Amino acid sequence: MSEECIENPERIQIDGDSIKHRNQVNLKELINPNKGDNSALLILNQKIDIPKPLFYKIWELHDLKICADGAANRLYDYVKDDEAIRTKYLPDYIIGDLDSLSEKVFNYYKEKNVIIIRQTTQYSTDFTKCVNLISLHFNSPKFHSLISNKNARQSNHGIELEEGIHTLYNSMTESLAFSEVTPISLLALGGIGGRFDQTIHSITQLYTLSKEASYFKLCYITVTDLIFLINKNGTLIKYDPQFRNSCIGNCGLLPIGEATVIKETRGLKWDVKNWPTSVVNGRVSSSNRFVGKECCFIDTEDDIILNIEIFVDKLINFL
Repeated sequence: MSEECIENPERIQIDGDSIKHRNQVNLKELINPNKGDNSALLILNQKIDIPKPLFYKIWELHDLKICADGAANRLYDYVKDDEAIRTKYLPDYIIGDLDSLSEKVFNYYKEKNVIIIRQTTQYSTDFTKCVNLISLHFNSPKFHSLISNKNARQSNHGIELEEGIHTLYNSMTESLAFSEVTPISLLALGGIGGRFDQTIHSITQLYTLSKEASYFKLCYITVTDLIFLINKNGTLIKYDPQFRNSCIGNCGLLPIGEATVIKETRGLKWDVKNWPTSVVNGRVSSSNRFVGKECCFIDTEDDIILNIEIFVDKLINFL
């Protein structure tokens, strides 16, 4: 079949109800999860550069807050101007090998009864340690028994120092059927930008979680973008028209994992059909944008990364 590229007007009506799709994403729910859904905010070890009112709002919208190792330093410094504010925004957990965590910050959060778990293994990243911890928090009574007050004075909360979290996680996944695992909305702050190898690792986690722990709905938020995975076989992306008009700019369909074919899009400025896309060959749908009034549709042969430009100064008005 021949490929097509069509330039659309700035706003078109897309009948999402008539489009067959296997997957659905509501853009606002990536940042503001539905009440009753399990949700986690993961702070990674980069400078927190989103506006404070937005950060505080996102914090309040998520059930669980985790700092990956030195990210606790970033959080501590981010709220340095007001001790009352700093005391209000305490993470539930800090986890990692703790090589990046300053002694001052360690002692501060320990005194505030934040659960700090050291995991020394170098065969997994702090991101993976955090994800395993989040899974355990929402799904493992055994884990909660370990970190209960009766074990508070035990070294490392009774969790084996090298890779105890991974051992507990593996035990949990072996004992639970997939249908019993609780779905989790995970918003990650940081991890994109800074060192390029760490950015690439963050992107790999979108693919890894999709294949190995698909009960996670992972999205990265930066001062400029939302970044998440579009699964193959048709995804309908929904949004409020005012949210789209005020908060969203350009977007890119990025075949970072592998070359693929965009079978069809509906509701982009430049819609395509049967369009091969590859980083190696330089064929990438970048600087595109949503023109569907309330939704757009993306269907690819393989999973693909979608980045959406956001205007963080306006985002808080829609949360």
